[in-house]
Formats: sequence, C-alpha cells, structure tokens
Amino acid sequence: MSRVVSARDAEWPRRLSELGPYPPPGRMFVEGSRLPPDDALVVAIVGTRRPTSTGLRAAQELASDLCEAGVVVVSGLAVGIDAAAHRAALEASGRTVAVLGCGLDVDYPHRNLRLKQRLARSGTLVSEYPDGVQPARHHFPRRNRIIAGLSDGVVVVEGAITSGALVTARLALDCNREVFAVPGSVRNPMAQGPNELIRTSLAALVTSAADILEELAPGLAAVSSPPTFTEPLALSFEEEALLRALDDVPLSLEHICSSAQLEPGAAAAALSRLELRALVERTLAGYSRAAPRR
Repeated sequence: MSRVVSARDAEWPRRLSELGPYPPPGRMFVEGSRLPPDDALVVAIVGTRRPTSTGLRAAQELASDLCEAGVVVVSGLAVGIDAAAHRAALEASGRTVAVLGCGLDVDYPHRNLRLKQRLARSGTLVSEYPDGVQPARHHFPRRNRIIAGLSDGVVVVEGAITSGALVTARLALDCNREVFAVPGSVRNPMAQGPNELIRTSLAALVTSAADILEELAPGLAAVSSPPTFTEPLALSFEEEALLRALDDVPLSLEHICSSAQLEPGAAAAALSRLELRALVERTLAGYSRAAPRR
C-alpha cells in the first residue's frame, strides 16, 4: 500500500528540497520502508541497461560493500546496472530505494517485476507520479534528478556518453553532490561515459566501496574490512598470453589468436581451461575476461 509524502511530513528527506537549480517534487508516492532520514549516508549506483559482466560485478560488489557499511543504496530499477545494485543490496540485508519514472502500480520494467515486489517488501519504492501513469521518455530525466537529490554521492558504473547514467551524474553535479565513476576498458563502449567523467575531472575514480567512503565518510572507511588477497594462479604460457589479449568486452577467437600470437587450436584449448577456472567467459559474441571474484 503506497502513501503520499510531502515536505510537510517528518519522513520527507531535506535533501529532496535541495536540488540546486531544479524544482523539488511537490510530493512523493512511497511504498515499503521509510525514506532515508537526513542523517543516513545515501549513495546512488547507476549505469547502462546493457552492462558487461565486469560492470555487473562492480555494481554488485559496490552495493553489497556499501550496505555492509550501513549506507543506503539508491537506483532506478532499470534493467542492467540498476537492478544489479538493488539485488546486491537486498542480498546483503541492506537498505535500498528504487526511484521510478511511472506510477508505483505500473509493472515497468516488466523484466524486473519480481525485484520490484521484493523492494516493496524489503526496500522502498518511490515515484513522483501517481498510480496509473505510464512510463514516458520525458519522465526519466525528472526521475534522475530525484535519484541524485536523495543521494550524498552518485556512482556511474557503465554508460555511454549520451546515457541516462551520465544525465544523472550531471544533475548530481548541479545539485552539489559528489560524483564517482568506475573506469573501464577503452574497447568497451559502455565505459566511455565513466572514463570521460574521470578524464574531465567531473568524477572521482573509484574501484571499491572504500574509495567512496573515504570521500563521503572517512570514519566508515577506516573501520571497513580490508580486502582479502589470494595466491596467484599457476598459468601456462598460452593462458598468460590469452589473458593479456582478452578484454572486458567479448572478442572473436580470430582477434584473440592474432593478439596472443597463438594457433587457433592451442588458443581454443587454453580458453576452455580458463573458462573452467572462471577466468574467461564465453558468449555468442566471443570471449571476454571474467570479472574478478572476491
């Protein structure tokens, strides 16, 4: 059951009235847990609907680690990076808020219906649109200003230069929020947005939740658990050459053989061994380096 929250209510976060040049929402329709209080540390994780496995893993690990530090994770319930951040927050028993660009009763995006139902039970759903309002293109920039406004900082994991994630980052800057970006491969078109934010000094480069906490809450960063390290794997000459040739985006076997200077038969056999060891991922588009596992 949803409720209406306005600036006159105790649940209204002061952040939502501090959106810089943008008008604050007049009211919010909320379902689930209460909106984050003013003393909560809130971080938005946003990104593309077409992520790489590396991008998905980055979003999951950032959300999980931030929640373990007591941070509230905000995103937009979109397919891809947004959904990965919400799911990881829920699995970490953390607090997460999904901001929608339609009425709370509208099943959009349909692929995330089960996730939306979980958020209604264990998280928070928010929209400035009443029930029955369908998603529309012009709703999402307005939705993104609320994502930025609810947050102390916004993290862009993957996204093209013209993506909604980059729009959210620019809105966050206009609202005087911190912006962070996860760097990616120059061969990954979905890394162009974060890389450009970093190149132009509009975002701080981050590779872990500790980097974000160090900027927003140094006290939390100091007590967060240190990373664990594993012994290096024993690799053959062919396997080492292939890992150097691979990237976050899928590459064809022909391209990989050329870069690694290996015969196709030897390369295919070594790639199969690496796949069994979860170091390589194979899709219809080709082979890519698997995202690192903790």
